[in-house]
Amino acid sequence: MPAGFARLQQREAPLVAAGLEDIHARWLLEVAPTASASPELPIDRCRVLVDGAACRWPFLAPLNGWPLEDGSVPVVLLRHVWQPAIEVDPLNEALRVLRPGGVLISVTANPWHYLAWRELGRDALRLPSWPHFLILHARRGFSVATPMTRQVRGFVPGLSAALVLVARKPAEPARIQPMRFARPQASPGAAAVTHCRAA
Repeated sequence: MPAGFARLQQREAPLVAAGLEDIHARWLLEVAPTASASPELPIDRCRVLVDGAACRWPFLAPLNGWPLEDGSVPVVLLRHVWQPAIEVDPLNEALRVLRPGGVLISVTANPWHYLAWRELGRDALRLPSWPHFLILHARRGFSVATPMTRQVRGFVPGLSAALVLVARKPAEPARIQPMRFARPQASPGAAAVTHCRAA
C-alpha cells in the first residue's frame, strides 16, 4: 500500500501553493495515493487516487492509461507517486493529457529527510533524490520552471522534507500558412473613353 506522507502536509502545501502562484488556470488534476490526504489549494481540482499499478477512484483504470483526452488538462499535480509501492511512473500519462504549455507540479518526499524514513524506513532510499527528480522530468521534454532558490534547497540533503518541481509541457509551435498572391492579369476589353474639357 502506498504511503500517504500525512506528516509532510504542513510543509508540502505552501510549496505547492507557491508553485501555483503564476499559473492562471481554473482547475487542476491531482493524482495521489489512496492513503494521501489532499492539501488545501487555492484552485479547484479533480482527484484521481492510485494504488499500486492502477487508478482506483473516481474510475478504475491502469496507471499508464488514464481515460482522459490528449491535451485536455491545464495543470497536473502528481503527489507521492514515485514511492516503491507504486509500480508505474505516471509521467508519460501526465505529458499526454496536459495541454501544450500546460504545467506539471510534481511532489515527492525527500529521501534524505527523517520524515521520509519515518514513513518508509529503508525504502526511502528508493525515492528519487533532487538531481534524479530533475532528470526524470527533463527526459520527457518538460522544461523546469522551479525557481533557482528552491532548486538549490533540493540539492542540500535533508534540508527540505518535500521536493516540489514545477515544469511546463512544451508549447506547440504556431502554424503559419504562407500567403499566396495571385498573379495580376490584364482584363480584356477597351479602355473607357473620358472627355475632359479644360476651362
